[in-house]
Amino acid sequence: MNEFDWIARDEKLQQLMRSAQAGRIVHALLLTGGRGTGKRTAANWFARAMLCTGADKPCGACPACKQAAAGLHPDLRVIRPEKNAIRVDAVRSLIDYLALKPYEGDRHIAIIEQADRMNDSAQNALLKSLEEPVDSAMFLLLTESPGALLPTIVSRCRIVRFHELPVRACAEALERGGMEKERALLLAGAARGSVGRAREMAGDEALLALRERVIDALESLGRASAAEAASAAAVEKGRERDALDWMELWARDRMAVENGAEPFQLDQAARLARSKLDGQRLLRAVMRARRELESNVSWDNVLSAMLLSL
Repeated sequence: MNEFDWIARDEKLQQLMRSAQAGRIVHALLLTGGRGTGKRTAANWFARAMLCTGADKPCGACPACKQAAAGLHPDLRVIRPEKNAIRVDAVRSLIDYLALKPYEGDRHIAIIEQADRMNDSAQNALLKSLEEPVDSAMFLLLTESPGALLPTIVSRCRIVRFHELPVRACAEALERGGMEKERALLLAGAARGSVGRAREMAGDEALLALRERVIDALESLGRASAAEAASAAAVEKGRERDALDWMELWARDRMAVENGAEPFQLDQAARLARSKLDGQRLLRAVMRARRELESNVSWDNVLSAMLLSL
């Protein structure tokens, strides 16, 4: 099974795939969507399809595919933020590279990850290249925040939006990757249908253990005091925002259940149905806790006040 199969869910993406396989594609694509929704996987697939020398593109077997997969193809360049930014020197170097004749194929592929991290000078340098495109160059810009890009850059790109999958479809994708069924369902729900995020979570057992402690602490309210619930949560330093993320997910799932909808966390459906927590009230408490944490209120005080309010 092709690694791109789980992304190719709609007709627009399928049309782009067919165009790439035929060697026809627009000068610049802007791949936008939340974390873990498949932007990087899609960009890599498009790059390999455009560079592949096999019949069924990307074949995965030709030298070009192998070089691209290893990040070693001379006609493929990837730019990522350094120290949280993409600066103008990196973009100018890319433009100089694209002005050269391709080494092996008939085109250069340029992937810019986290394109919204380009500073103003870098964006203006890129804009000039987009306004006066080189026929042999193809740009793939990836971003979670397209609003941070110059409108003139966005207007010169074909936009491809990526979305989270339904939880069951996400779980199926994880199963196809070799994950056990129950764990796949757990991670798909915890990641809200984001395949990439679910795969990241799979390697972070401490994060999943934190979910259990947070849920237990919330559901103990009424039987235990706020202080006892806070102690039971046992949030490690540096995991405070993770704890609030789990609380927010529990709140949204409670709201879904209260309104007769299916929760993200299907593995917790029975417990969510039994819960006495008010989802909307919990969500408001979590949002307030986030603001307090950003204002440098200590985590112990934030957590105690939130649980007490519930």
